[in-house]
Amino acid sequence: MKIEPAVLAETKKVAAGTAVMTALMVAVFLILRKFDYTVILGALLGAVTAVGNFFLLALTVQHLTGSMPVLPRDEEEKEDEEGKADEAEEEKPRPLSPEATQAGRKMQLSFLLRLLLIGLVALIAVKTPWFHPAASLLPLLFPNIVISIMKIKAGRGA
Repeated sequence: MKIEPAVLAETKKVAAGTAVMTALMVAVFLILRKFDYTVILGALLGAVTAVGNFFLLALTVQHLTGSMPVLPRDEEEKEDEEGKADEAEEEKPRPLSPEATQAGRKMQLSFLLRLLLIGLVALIAVKTPWFHPAASLLPLLFPNIVISIMKIKAGRGA
């Protein structure tokens, strides 16, 4: 499967933002005099896991949207002879196509597998002496913060 340019571009933005936030976090450990090798290893583990999780999510979405068929407009969407859509039909929920149902299941499976991966990484970070627990777990939140900042910037036209 070829990785779409949009997936790479968004992953690079998230990776850069996560790297900046991880560096700031490490600086806080330095300022608080709590810095040691476990902070660096934990920060790397958490940041790589966080960016990897985002990338896997983006690949899943790319794969699922690329495999969905383009459907023609339904008869329900056409206007009746008065020029108005039939209001009774608009209120009916439309059943999902088999492809959409399957895509939803694949998305749920992807979510579960990525969640299990993050849980495994968190367990390793907390239970082993090589990783600082806080330095490992905090970077898992950074992509969400980066994405929120990107949304705010996009809303301002920046």
